Amino acid sequence: MPAIPKRQQSVYLAKWDHKHGQDISAHTTEDGAYNQCIQWARDTLEDWGGDLYENISDAELFSNWTEITGYNEFFEVDELPLHDDGQQKSDTQSVDASEDN
Repeated sequence: MPAIPKRQQSVYLAKWDHKHGQDISAHTTEDGAYNQCIQWARDTLEDWGGDLYENISDAELFSNWTEITGYNEFFEVDELPLHDDGQQKSDTQSVDASEDN
């Protein structure tokens, strides 16, 4: 009998707060979310004096992004646990949100 794959227990959200709002991207791994933040930073680095930072490591870029942007932009990676609604009884009640109410 084949092994039952373990269910994903969490998703990781890459969050980028900037002057136009917030971008959020969901990933199956923390590394994936971190790499998304790095991609966003590298894509917009020229707006913040890109030549000054062309040799900066990914780790330095991520940890210093707020300072690089003059405290105007922020990155965050959040772990969001997944709940298996099929396995748990809920204390909430269903609400009919249709327009026929």
